[in-house]
Amino acid sequence: MKLAFIKSIRSEIIIILMTFLLFALIFYLFSLPFEAYGLTLGIILLIITIRWWIKYLGFKEEEDLRVTVQHLENELTHVKNQQIEYRNDVESYFLMWIHQIKTPITATQLLLERNEENVVNRVRQEVVQIDNYTSLALSYLKMLNEESDMTISKVKVDDLIRPLILKYRIQFIEQRTNIHYKKVEEDILTDAQWTSIMIDQILNNALKYARGKDIWIDFDATHQILKIKDNGVGISKADVPKIFDKGYSRYNGRLNQESSGIGLFIVKHIANHLNLDVSVDSELGVGTTFTIHFPQKD
Repeated sequence: MKLAFIKSIRSEIIIILMTFLLFALIFYLFSLPFEAYGLTLGIILLIITIRWWIKYLGFKEEEDLRVTVQHLENELTHVKNQQIEYRNDVESYFLMWIHQIKTPITATQLLLERNEENVVNRVRQEVVQIDNYTSLALSYLKMLNEESDMTISKVKVDDLIRPLILKYRIQFIEQRTNIHYKKVEEDILTDAQWTSIMIDQILNNALKYARGKDIWIDFDATHQILKIKDNGVGISKADVPKIFDKGYSRYNGRLNQESSGIGLFIVKHIANHLNLDVSVDSELGVGTTFTIHFPQKD
């Protein structure tokens, strides 16, 4: 800042130096006493120094104000960009969401119009799917808000798993998918609501690709690890690293119709916020295992 100020008064410095040289020449040519020259020089330097000091304070204030304004402008630009990104995210997701939720709604309407057996259970399946899409949309909106509340406390594993099994009981029955789960009385440290959303998305994903086969839910109390395994279609090695990416819904080429590409993205996002490690191991044609590592108890 000092260098910038000196540059701003460079012309004044040159004029002052030239004036001093001119005075010195006049005093020399006319043999005037140099004591008077020294006194005059001192008075002028004092006045100029006071003037430059006052000017420097004003310059410093203007420079500080300029830096503050620039910082605020940068923050405003950042906020505007965030708002634009948020709006684009919401718009793109809900355009896709509207398109997808039409499928279970249309299926429900067709089922109600037909006089077929077991219509009630099939309608219930579509209602669950509609509920899933709605819950996913709400979770996505909450997730976009970085200040979403998360409360870490002791939660029974069974209190997270059993309500989800009951939620999908009709799907298990109608799709003839076997669920293997033994009641777990162990506690884990986590946020119950967000962890339930994570497990829900993983279980829903397993149900899609293990129709008529098996799903296992196991908890390792020693290492605080929850595993959700299926022997469904599996995931190709090329697609495994991408399944948590936002909008990625193409693994095995079979997700375009049924997946929004948001569910597993939300799983990863929640895991990051809860400081949990979530991973996937899969082999095409063999099955998939999702693993959630919870913090060890003290």
